[in-house]
Amino acid sequence: MSRSDEVLFPPQSITVLPRSWRVPLMGWLWVLANVVLVKLGMRFSCPVVCSLVVGGVDGMIIAVIAIAKASANFQAVTTGLLGGIGINGLGSEENLLTKAANSVHEFIDSFVNGFGTPTGPDNPAHAQIEAAVLRIVWTAIFVVLASLVAEWARTSKSGELSR
Repeated sequence: MSRSDEVLFPPQSITVLPRSWRVPLMGWLWVLANVVLVKLGMRFSCPVVCSLVVGGVDGMIIAVIAIAKASANFQAVTTGLLGGIGINGLGSEENLLTKAANSVHEFIDSFVNGFGTPTGPDNPAHAQIEAAVLRIVWTAIFVVLASLVAEWARTSKSGELSR
């Protein structure tokens, strides 16, 4: 390798950020993209479309991680859990997801109220954000569940073909 090749193609990659910063930075960018898309949906009067896009992307990212890194047993448990959450209380007010969302909601409301920002039913943006977050969560659950079921069907079909 000549000297010019070493300058153009260094033997080890040159990175701007240390490896320990990359994953937290990507997580922060993911959250920022979610917030920006929800805000754009509210600004341009298309909150349903933006919420579905955010939920679809979030569900896709979670599904890719679950399928690529998780074992078959974990995928089966996750499919059962998400199916139980989704089917068990889809229309009821007292399901596991609603209780968890209400707990997080109360915590965030108290946190935001500490800064003097008004929250609650009197603030119209509050209801829009709450509806957007619920759409995002349900869309993400649906995408992850559909991906895990499709992966289960693919692996069971390939198992039948190999017999």
